[in-house]
Amino acid sequence: MANILIFDVNSASRRLAAALLRNHGNCVRDVGDADEALRLVRLERPDLMIMDLATPDIDGCKLVVRMRCDPSLPQPRVLVRAVAGVEVEARALAHVFGAAFVIKPTNPELLLATVSATLGEPAPQQRAPVAGGESVEMLVHPIARLLRRVAERSAQLEVARTALDLEIKKRIWAEHDLVHANRRLHDQVMRDPVTGVYNRRFLEESLAREKARAQRHGHTFAVMMIDVDQFREFNDTLGHTAGDAILQSVGQCVVALSRAEDLVARYDADEFALVMANASRQIVWQRADLIRQRARSLQIGHNDHQLGPITLSVGIAIFPEDGASTQAVLEAAEQALISSRRAGRNVVAVGEAIGSSQEATASVSEARDGQAEGSRARAGKRLSG
Repeated sequence: MANILIFDVNSASRRLAAALLRNHGNCVRDVGDADEALRLVRLERPDLMIMDLATPDIDGCKLVVRMRCDPSLPQPRVLVRAVAGVEVEARALAHVFGAAFVIKPTNPELLLATVSATLGEPAPQQRAPVAGGESVEMLVHPIARLLRRVAERSAQLEVARTALDLEIKKRIWAEHDLVHANRRLHDQVMRDPVTGVYNRRFLEESLAREKARAQRHGHTFAVMMIDVDQFREFNDTLGHTAGDAILQSVGQCVVALSRAEDLVARYDADEFALVMANASRQIVWQRADLIRQRARSLQIGHNDHQLGPITLSVGIAIFPEDGASTQAVLEAAEQALISSRRAGRNVVAVGEAIGSSQEATASVSEARDGQAEGSRARAGKRLSG
């Protein structure tokens, strides 16, 4: 275990070095005052003194001159540190002092290796009074003054660099905030304020991108038009707040039953659109029927009353089978929706005709039974309201 003294006016620098050396089993004292360092040299006789020459004053240089010129003082090994900008001058001083040298800042591995190598050198011998002590100081002081001027400029540059770093960070933060604000604004512009799903404008822009993607990769996509049955009746009888509650619940239901890559938008006053990419006609029909069935079980509260049951009419169109353009697909989905209404509502229709599968037939029957049941229930609710 070595006894090491660190002299550096920069408290953060010397404490960092001290902590590193202590962690490797050394006894370390660190000071920022030259007189205190000289006192510790006398009292504790360190094996090694590490010092920074490029300080705002020349106390460090005076300290080494006094040690090397005074035979009554212990002569520890000396390791000087200086920034790269004054390496030549610092090495010259280190040579005059008979000291080792290392660039500052120093990575931990290099500092430990240099300390180990320096401790492995023979300790300086006690010497007789140096007759030319004054001439030594005359040699050292011009270099020390140069180091002081460089240190002062380095300190000024560090202040400027810190201010510049802060300004850059502020601008980065401001740009980050602006990007997020723009995204939030764009999202608000593209969202329906009542339901929170995307609006018709965003739907139409997305369909254009979806068509290009489908053509590029040879995929299909489906457009599902979802209409809330008898919505105007709810709105006219119970008021717009009740209508909004129904739209919000239906919108949430459609979002919950859609895939992560699907797009849900409010298309019209009482219509939603669901775009499903790369899905077969059967998968789209099954998802539509699931949405239709789940909507009937929605519990929608309004003014201490339950609204519903809610039924949906759904029309489906597939690109490019039912339309070769986005507008054609939308129109085909609208025509399919009209077919579902004509079939008695609460029905899923594909293309311009009701799906001919057994599931579709069952859906038609269920729709007709449910329609009568729903009408009776809605009438009862309105009367109880």
